[in-house]
Amino acid sequence: MKTIFYIIITVIVTTSLMAAAYAQQASIAGRVIDEQKAPLDLATINLLNAKDSSVVKTIFPDEEGNFQFQGIPQGKYLVSAILVGYDDAISEIVEITTESTTKKLKPLLLNAVNTVLAEVAVDAPQRPLIERKPDMLVVNVENSTLAAGNTAMDILERSPGVTVDKDDNISLMGKQGVTVMIDGKQTYLSAEQLANLLRSTDGNSIKSIELITTPSSKYDASGTAGMINIVLKKNRLAGTNGTLTMGTGYGFGHKANTSLNLNHKAGRLNAFGTYSYMNNRGGNEFDIFRSLMKENVNTDFQQYTDFNRQNRSHNYRAGLDYNTSNRNVLGILLSGYASGNDNNNSSNTLIGRTVASPDSTLATTSIFDGSYRSFAVNVNNQFTIDTTGRKLVADVDISRFSNQNKANYNNTLYLPSGDMKDTPLLSRSDMPTIINIRVAKVDYTHPFGKDNKIEAGIKYSNVASDNDMRFENQVDGAWQNDVGRTNHFLYEEQVAAAYANYSTKLGKWGFQAGLRSEYTISDGNSITLQNRIQRDYIDFFPSLFVNYSISDNHQTGISYSKRINRPNYGNLNPFEYFLDQYTSEQGNPYLKPEYTHAFDFTYTLMQRYHLSAGYSRTNDVIAESMNQNLETKRTWVSRDNLAKQEIWHSNLNIPVKITKFWNTSTNINAFYMSFEGPLNGQYLKQGKFAWQLRSNQTFTILPTFTAETSSNYRSSLIYSIYHIGAQWSIDAGLSKSFYNKKANLKLSVSDIFDTRIQDVRTNYASMNTIINQKNETRVVRLTLTYNFGNIKNGARRSDTQSEEKSRVNMP
Repeated sequence: MKTIFYIIITVIVTTSLMAAAYAQQASIAGRVIDEQKAPLDLATINLLNAKDSSVVKTIFPDEEGNFQFQGIPQGKYLVSAILVGYDDAISEIVEITTESTTKKLKPLLLNAVNTVLAEVAVDAPQRPLIERKPDMLVVNVENSTLAAGNTAMDILERSPGVTVDKDDNISLMGKQGVTVMIDGKQTYLSAEQLANLLRSTDGNSIKSIELITTPSSKYDASGTAGMINIVLKKNRLAGTNGTLTMGTGYGFGHKANTSLNLNHKAGRLNAFGTYSYMNNRGGNEFDIFRSLMKENVNTDFQQYTDFNRQNRSHNYRAGLDYNTSNRNVLGILLSGYASGNDNNNSSNTLIGRTVASPDSTLATTSIFDGSYRSFAVNVNNQFTIDTTGRKLVADVDISRFSNQNKANYNNTLYLPSGDMKDTPLLSRSDMPTIINIRVAKVDYTHPFGKDNKIEAGIKYSNVASDNDMRFENQVDGAWQNDVGRTNHFLYEEQVAAAYANYSTKLGKWGFQAGLRSEYTISDGNSITLQNRIQRDYIDFFPSLFVNYSISDNHQTGISYSKRINRPNYGNLNPFEYFLDQYTSEQGNPYLKPEYTHAFDFTYTLMQRYHLSAGYSRTNDVIAESMNQNLETKRTWVSRDNLAKQEIWHSNLNIPVKITKFWNTSTNINAFYMSFEGPLNGQYLKQGKFAWQLRSNQTFTILPTFTAETSSNYRSSLIYSIYHIGAQWSIDAGLSKSFYNKKANLKLSVSDIFDTRIQDVRTNYASMNTIINQKNETRVVRLTLTYNFGNIKNGARRSDTQSEEKSRVNMP
């Protein structure tokens, strides 16, 4: 199956050759100039149907003002040139026949208008913070003060319908099993790796967050809750330009960030690069109460833990896009990051019949030293076959992630008198991890007429991880291997996929149907335990969308999709991660994939107010659970497959312009979630109604001075065996632009009243546990952004390839 990977690599080369072959077809060439015969490379050139002046295709000239439309079918055409500050120009009718090769036009002369234009920066239209599209909810964070200085994880936590739990697991509309993408590309990382990547990504580099609850068949089938796509900023201005960002902040500790974005576009070449650095100090507080009962004898544990962290990260991206012709774009992108995490943790655990009068106290100190590295290469090619919209897109990604996590533990038991009960237990661990990811795909788009389109593609992915956990205890002054905690685990997962998607429009009706097939081979091998689990299976994932436009002010739609969530290889790894000698987390190599059937209904009023509702059922849902050993009094967290999870949900998005200077956007998400199935020797069956509210207010005090607030509330809910308490918070920010809008200063405060506390409880089987966690949520940030270079005189060019290009870039 690996041959698919190499086959797709050759497609990138062949698409370029196909572009050259098609270049021999009929074409129209010309040049656009001003009154002094100087080239106007910023003009927009449109190929028009001579019969009705409808736009057939749009291109842009090179630095010399030259342009060429290629692969033009038979017919009669006009060519127009448009540029801000100039009168439009249009050519004579050009007829293309079967014998035509290249038609040369007279130069299109654009005359400057009489009005003298002031030299001003041309800005893109201001989008609302929350924007509802037919197939997704979009959070436009690019110009938000609430995003300035934050990381990608911070921004996700503030997005409507998104929650991040105490272990950095991400939920969407109440459901776990979310696939996170960056610029349309799946990350393929474990929960720990993904959390580190998101916390190392500067929020100033993010344009928007796309929340896709019902993806079509052209997307990967993974992610039972849907997909979250993080769209990074892209610069499309001609010439050389860039952005410099510097920020500082304070929460539990001091924070600093800086980034530099450069872009150079000249003729057929576009070169770009980004570098960012962050140095953040922070931490959180973590308290656990648990009670164990054996033969009517009760033992309580009350644990207080302080986490102190320092994260330093370097993040970079650099790439080239080259138009080998007017219809072919070849690109290469290099990206990666290097970060270091230093964690110094201390905890005290009171142990006894009652914590008010403990029999002993366990003091634990943990010192973690982690380093993370990644490097990725992406090569992509997009070939627009003809003016009807036929496209062939191919891209290959090769990436490598490496971690080096070292830890030292000191566990000491004290008597109430303060004397040591036992000899201190000194331990240390070393867990190097290497992850290699190879992905290749080809997508083909073929329109039929105006309202019919077929999309098809193939994809191959290979993810291989090597986790070598070494755990040692100090005995009589010498380090000895702890066989029960040492484990070497190898995991490889291969997925070969193919899909076909058809969409059409019949009057007021719109239809889209697709089918995706994925063949999976997985191999989990615990070398230490001599336990190997191999699986291979094929699945089919249909999707169906039906839309009906009642009128211009009323549109409705229904959809169905089937999806899969394969176990995270971090959760498959059977090694134990220890918080102290009584508390740990353990993987489960026997986890099976979970499957979801989702139904959704949408309604849009006046193309502004959006309501969605739906139902989903997940079979063999992967759920977190707690386990206890009454003999050793140990408690550990693991994951198991439950019989099913059911969710009824609804979402309402209401943007309102209250006054000329005051805009609001309110998002309400309500859902009922239930779990059912055998777990830990008992039958679990419970559910609860919950809801989330996010209301954003934007105030334009002056043309260059704005203010924002965000109010957030989430009610209590149930997830698996856990009862999770309610949360609320308020964020606020101010933004002031100056120096002709080239510079911007933003001040923001997140969680002003420091109210975001995670309260998690369980009373299931023999377990009675209360967890309280206070993360670093109240942070003050000050961020300065400066735009420089060619940011004036000329409108921002439209990009007819934006959708495809968003899918061929890596973080």
